[in-house]
Amino acid sequence: MINESGRIFVALRKDGPAAGNGRLPMYHAVTPHCRMALCATEPGAASGWAEPPSEAVTCRICLEKLARLRKAGFGYQGFVRE
Repeated sequence: MINESGRIFVALRKDGPAAGNGRLPMYHAVTPHCRMALCATEPGAASGWAEPPSEAVTCRICLEKLARLRKAGFGYQGFVRE
């Protein structure tokens, strides 16, 4: 889990056929119990977020938004393991 500016995010990848096409998975910052990622992407109607979560976000847009949260003066809280 990632704690950024008092908000909790989980690094998840989309589950579905595109995940198995030999490409490296892209992990998005997703609020627990939410369908939409910080970058506004979401899984298709017939799929969901794949488990288990990663330790790091790899989506460029999610990373930029996490950095903006950090820069806004809220401070970086780091990674939280449960």
